[in-house]
Amino acid sequence: PAGVGADLPTPEMLAQARAPGGYAKPEGGLERDTLAGGIETGQNALDAATGLRLRVIVALPAGAGGPARYLQLLQSVPVNLATNGEVLRTAYSEYQQRKDAREGLRKMYIETLTLTLLLAIFGAVASAFLIAGNLAAPLLVLAEGTRAVAEGDLSPRPIVATSDELGTLTQSFNTMTGQLFEARSAVERNRAALQSAKVHLESVLANMSAGVIVLDADFNVVNSNEAVARILQHDVAGHVGRPLTGVAGLERFSDAVVKAFSTQSAQSAAGGRQRVHWQQEIEIARAADPAVAVEHDLTVLARGSRLPVGVGSGFIVVFDDISEVISAQRSIAWGEVARRLAHEIKNPLTPIQLSAERMQMKLAKHLGPADLDLLNRSTATIVNQVDAMKRMVDDFRDYAKAPPAQLQPLDLNCLISEILHLYLSGDESDMIHAALAPGMPAVMGDPTQLRQVVHNLLQNAQDAMVEHAAGRAPGAPRGRIEVTTEAIHYQSAGGGSGTAVRLAIVDNGPGFAPKILARAFEPYVTSKARGTGLGLPMVKKIIDEHGGRIEIGNRTDGTGASVLILLLKLAPAANQSDLGAVHRTAP
Repeated sequence: PAGVGADLPTPEMLAQARAPGGYAKPEGGLERDTLAGGIETGQNALDAATGLRLRVIVALPAGAGGPARYLQLLQSVPVNLATNGEVLRTAYSEYQQRKDAREGLRKMYIETLTLTLLLAIFGAVASAFLIAGNLAAPLLVLAEGTRAVAEGDLSPRPIVATSDELGTLTQSFNTMTGQLFEARSAVERNRAALQSAKVHLESVLANMSAGVIVLDADFNVVNSNEAVARILQHDVAGHVGRPLTGVAGLERFSDAVVKAFSTQSAQSAAGGRQRVHWQQEIEIARAADPAVAVEHDLTVLARGSRLPVGVGSGFIVVFDDISEVISAQRSIAWGEVARRLAHEIKNPLTPIQLSAERMQMKLAKHLGPADLDLLNRSTATIVNQVDAMKRMVDDFRDYAKAPPAQLQPLDLNCLISEILHLYLSGDESDMIHAALAPGMPAVMGDPTQLRQVVHNLLQNAQDAMVEHAAGRAPGAPRGRIEVTTEAIHYQSAGGGSGTAVRLAIVDNGPGFAPKILARAFEPYVTSKARGTGLGLPMVKKIIDEHGGRIEIGNRTDGTGASVLILLLKLAPAANQSDLGAVHRTAP
């Protein structure tokens, strides 16, 4: 047709035709009313046919150097086919629209569901956190409580108010910590009570006059109190953990203790009588005065027992110094001996003296001068010896039964001055030097007995000085006796204070012999050739009755003897100004 040649393809179509597969596409379209009216016939159908056609362009092979050639085909599409195609295209278009709408709806649903899922997840996480917090709160409380208990804090924890198992658990935990707190408080109270009891026991042991030594099963020293060192004069406390037998100087004591315990164990093992403890007197060599290295026997009364099984295997030894008790017992025994000697000896002395005097009187007229002289000398010897024995018997009697002290307010300085007046008028007056402290308090004493004490001590010192002067080297210092008094202040055991009067008599003579120091206050112990040994025992007895103390020893420089007397009983305050209390009675 004429119109066909004018419908040329566009360059884009030609370019697409040159591509593999060529160009083929439908063009045009049917009117909507045609589509609405269905398939038409006759001219209407032909006119309608011009609305839809197919264009196909194919590139033809061209010769060498020739122009490009194309074959174009335009083919009208029948109405029914076009209608169907248009319907299909319309349906496809609607499908695409619906597909696009569906895709949007799907995206909207996906977004909605995603948002819902996110909200659900967020809600679940939030719920999980809330639930976990509710569940973890009691556990955190328990963890905090456990950590506090581990650090020693047993105070109650806050109780979680829930009715489930965790609430019951926290409540039980609080109950447990409360019981632990009460138990620890009880333990602390018991520990404090034990510590207080231990301190009290140590204080009691430290202040006991008796020595206490605790030993283990192998007789190693476990513990000891202060009295042990004071009595034994050895540092037993420094040997803790070591055998008692290894303490130098206590071999006799340790051997006696070990032997006593061994004997007790042997008797128990042999089925003998079960003894709870043993008791024994033990004599120990002890230095009386380190300055002169004098040793004497110390007598202790030891008592030992095995510790109970619950306390631990071991032994305990309790002992005390009974040397003074032994000395007192000896003094009592010697007093009884002196009383009997005085009674038995004094009775025949008077008849012997009378018989000797009668013999002299009867035979004097019948004898010659030589025999008469022999008779006179013999009877004089008998009478003199009888008088000496009478004086000795009187000393025995006085020692055995001394009259009780009549205590009264007494100015000790005035009493000593009166006694020294007698000694200062003699040939050895330059030997005695007095230093009496002024303002001394009056003491309660018996003037007669205290005169006897001072006379005895001064006479002993003077005799020792005279005897020592015979062997003194030329140019050596002269003999000197110093008599001093002073008031001293002391602290009593109860914590109070007191005042006492001290009398000291010191010389620079030979001092006391070691054997005298060991038993100075026992009767018949003397270094004098014609002494009775009753002077110092009488002095000790008088001072004891006055409630005082007496100590004898050698001076630390080794140049003489020293006697210290401490009078503890002072006159009442109302009598302190009465200086005329000294009775001027002959000693």
